Amino acid sequence: MQKSGIKDLSNMTLQQQKHNSSVAVEIENGLDFIINHFDPTILYFPRTIMTKKLNRQVEVYSKQEALRYFQQSNYIDCRINAFRYSSSNSAEKWNPDLIFIDIDKNDFKTDTSFKLALSRTLKNIKEKLNGFPTINWSGNGYHILQPVECPIILEEIEQFQKYKNNFFLSQEFLRFEEYNLSDGKADLDHHPSFKSCHIRIPNSFNGKCLDNRDIRLSGNLRVKILNKWNGIRPLITKEFLEDFRTYLEQKITDLDNNSNNNYKNYNYNNNINNNYAHHYQWIEKLLQTPIEDYRKLVLWKILCPYLVNTQKLPLIDSFQILKHWLNKCNSIRKLDFNPNQKIKDNLNHVGIFYPLGIQKLKTDEKYSKLYQFLKEKIELNTSKNREVKN
Repeated sequence: MQKSGIKDLSNMTLQQQKHNSSVAVEIENGLDFIINHFDPTILYFPRTIMTKKLNRQVEVYSKQEALRYFQQSNYIDCRINAFRYSSSNSAEKWNPDLIFIDIDKNDFKTDTSFKLALSRTLKNIKEKLNGFPTINWSGNGYHILQPVECPIILEEIEQFQKYKNNFFLSQEFLRFEEYNLSDGKADLDHHPSFKSCHIRIPNSFNGKCLDNRDIRLSGNLRVKILNKWNGIRPLITKEFLEDFRTYLEQKITDLDNNSNNNYKNYNYNNNINNNYAHHYQWIEKLLQTPIEDYRKLVLWKILCPYLVNTQKLPLIDSFQILKHWLNKCNSIRKLDFNPNQKIKDNLNHVGIFYPLGIQKLKTDEKYSKLYQFLKEKIELNTSKNREVKN
């Protein structure tokens, strides 16, 4: 009996070793596949990676070093930066030669709308860039990777010189590409940058999926390659660059229109400019004030329509402002909902509605409690809080 037990244990150990060896080979293949998307004219390393165990960025100097970190994390949440941003070359001028688009399934109410967002994105990539990208399944959504050719970095193109004081152009281009090519359907919480554009390694495990019982039982825990890039780097077209220039002009206009607005620059500690037209001063004050109740109602009926339809801010900017506000609210009383999901739902369904006005809050019985609450919180008073619509 004892010998048999020892033999069984030996067999199990051998089987586990074979399994671990097989996974290691698959992870290395996945890493090689991602590296193949990088610019071959520059050194692939040093480059930053991340894993679940590390829970931070670490600079590695070879593929073998990256694989060691991946193994130490049991191949969970293994990522590599799409760009060679590192502490040693942070002053380097970057070339936005890889488009990374993240389409999160949780942002869509139906599988049909989720898949439609993917098909439209692929259509846009084909029509605007003549691209044929890689599509990876992360376990929670689609990750689209499209290498491109940008022969001159944007900072050196003459027609973009005037924007250099306002934007880190090449990085802004990464965000424009994702938003433009996905028709605004990309994950609003995803903000690609040269420092943090980390791509999941195919065949690695997604930690979020491991935590999801239904996905865990299905066995669908690994990052999968659904479609492989065709190996051709399409040239960024003049038309696409012109779209980017138009995008920058609009951003400049938004900045100029809101130059005195504290929330536009994410500075919530400044005093409100009471003479600034086209703003509701009481809503400006509300954006600075965390509240412990009525967060969902305020978000839906006041803040979302104010930022989108009164201020006409891009959804990405609105999302960040609202997330900042909810984080402050959470600090005084824990939220009973997922803030990211709630913000996205509200932004997607804000329509053409304008925010509730003070008179509506005061006279409509269904908002009377909210009015009293806000009156105490931000000294709501019609004689002191001027409302001016666009």
